[in-house]
Amino acid sequence: YDIIKQQKDRMQEELNVGHTIQMSMVPMEFPAFPSRPEFDLHGLLKPAREVGGDFYDFFMIGEDEICLVVGDVSGKGVPAALFMAVTQTMIKTAAAGDHSPASIVTRVNDALSSDNPASMFVTLFLAIVDIRTGRFRYCNAGHNPPYIVHPGDRLTCLNQRHGVVMGAMPGLAYKEDETSLDKEDSLFIFTDGVTEAMDPEGQLFDEARLESFLGDADRSSAQSLTGSALQSVEKFAAEADQFDDITILLYRLKE
Repeated sequence: YDIIKQQKDRMQEELNVGHTIQMSMVPMEFPAFPSRPEFDLHGLLKPAREVGGDFYDFFMIGEDEICLVVGDVSGKGVPAALFMAVTQTMIKTAAAGDHSPASIVTRVNDALSSDNPASMFVTLFLAIVDIRTGRFRYCNAGHNPPYIVHPGDRLTCLNQRHGVVMGAMPGLAYKEDETSLDKEDSLFIFTDGVTEAMDPEGQLFDEARLESFLGDADRSSAQSLTGSALQSVEKFAAEADQFDDITILLYRLKE
């Protein structure tokens, strides 16, 4: 019995370390850029009890571009948290001198794939937004398609796929697309912890429920929309256990 308890305690300690790594890597202070009135930005990450490798990040590239990233690493615990930390660091480094989402993802995929003994992988959505115009280029590597939430109840699903998950195979060339946000449009990026959340009967929250929620949601601020999205998922799941991290990043063009 003592041996089982020791092992259980050790596993719990490992998960706690993973949780600490995960949460220390995502920006938590909002408003993130109080001196930039052109946009509103908010992100949240609610880990499951087991640590996964979800993450979001955002950072300025030069004066007028911002890079938005949401990713989901396969697996759980410390290995996933470390792989996520490495991925996030590589993206930041690559984006410092490269303003093409496709090129950034291609380079980071090569680096992750070349030394990946645990065969881990990460789904990723990366966008680079021109803050002044709302135009943005984006690359989706096996990730859930995000939505542009327009005023009224109109949505646009960005369902283009630009390549498979990252970390599985070197030498892939990822593609990218370009579109734009108009005034009051929001870019809603999320991980599958949202759409695959289950209620006690085993029903999934799924894309249809998410679209229905987004059509009616309060868009008065990025924080109100991300917060009410999380509440909507939690209310749906009720007493059911949360199996996966829930991550949402929202960028809203104000001016």
